[in-house]
Amino acid sequence: MGGGPAAATAARLLASWGRDVLLVARPESADEPELPESLTPSCRKFFDLMGISSAIEGAGFIPSGGHTVWWGGAQRVEPFAEGQHGWQVTTGRLSRVMLAAVEAAGGRVERASLSADDVLGWPTRVRIDATGRAGVLARPFGRRRYEPGHRTVALIGRWRRSGPWPLPDASHTLLESYADGWGWSVPVGPDTRALAVMVDPKTTQLVKGEGAKAVYLAEIAKMEHLAATFRGSDLVSGPSGWDASMYVADQMTGDGWLLAGDANAFVDPLSSAGVKKAMASGWLAAVAVNTALSDPSMAPTAYDFFAARERATYTQFLTLTRQFLLDGAPAPDHPFWADRGAPAPDDDRAAITAAWDRLRATSTLSLRAAPGLTTAMRPALTERAIVLEERLVTSLVPDGVRYVDGVDVVRLTRLAPGAADVPRLFEKYVLDSGPTDLPAFAKALATAVARGWLIAP
Repeated sequence: MGGGPAAATAARLLASWGRDVLLVARPESADEPELPESLTPSCRKFFDLMGISSAIEGAGFIPSGGHTVWWGGAQRVEPFAEGQHGWQVTTGRLSRVMLAAVEAAGGRVERASLSADDVLGWPTRVRIDATGRAGVLARPFGRRRYEPGHRTVALIGRWRRSGPWPLPDASHTLLESYADGWGWSVPVGPDTRALAVMVDPKTTQLVKGEGAKAVYLAEIAKMEHLAATFRGSDLVSGPSGWDASMYVADQMTGDGWLLAGDANAFVDPLSSAGVKKAMASGWLAAVAVNTALSDPSMAPTAYDFFAARERATYTQFLTLTRQFLLDGAPAPDHPFWADRGAPAPDDDRAAITAAWDRLRATSTLSLRAAPGLTTAMRPALTERAIVLEERLVTSLVPDGVRYVDGVDVVRLTRLAPGAADVPRLFEKYVLDSGPTDLPAFAKALATAVARGWLIAP
């Protein structure tokens, strides 16, 4: 259910894997504005996975070269690495390309209004709700929880300019933080850009009683750089408003159903990762469903794995968003920023670096597995199925870990006690596991020592 990237990804993959798939999306409406979206180059791996990269490249989307950012008082022009490009798209155009890909894979696509009662009455084995904020099943069954301090409303308009835009690169996504919120802009045509302002009705000092357009223009005027960029251009449509508040569902799976994409969690659009997150969620939902249909005994494991991964993804985005907001706050004591920003938790990078320095300074190696270090079978993700694999398990990592930067740490911890030094351990690992990147091996070994999986006697 749904017409966006999560639904299309799940449907396209399941159909291409031989499943009987029906995708039901709500009817298109000419009156509904198409939201602009920015796709980073990392989306390409999902387009490749689905086999639709050529369709995306041929759809006429605007190539994007990166970001121009005025954030926290500093300006950064950030081209994508290695000359890669992303895409500036709109929701409707991207949906039409991806739904055509579902049909090309053998899936059926229908347009119809949806309700929970209708959906639950369908004669089908599994239902994937990817209906975004509408949440056909998410609202009655998922128990959606909104993130405190992240109430955000977006006001979006389209602007046209005669002549070039005064920018280092007109293909860029633009971001600017200001005292009462932040702004975002992407190109949507040769001479047209969308401009959004993100505000909190409770904390932003909004113009009162003069309508949405007055509020929108007043917020733009507060931004030094975006206001200058759009000076001399004309507002040709909008503004339209939409809810951009963060939320997550307390329950993501149930008896024969899963919530995918924005139906299970919505992350702040600040990350420009919404489409990528949706496709990743659709892929994971397809893998979980494919596993459950292939081996019903694995269904509980597959669905639990799906829900745990989706919650972890939301938590990761929440942490990144809070740090980015903390970095961007032009007025840290303003409620808009104070409610959203929080320091990122410490990680163990310093401990890993220190462990590697100790290992390099040691001429001989004498390591053994830590007491209590065990292995157990835990669920793991492959391209089409969730399987059980052996993992290192400790009291701090009950879900277990198998790979660090592509290095098999289960094998590493078994080989380490018999090695006299690091070069010999690396040689043993390569003979056992095949060609391995040396820096990745070094990081995995240092991680094993830093986290106490391997210790000196």
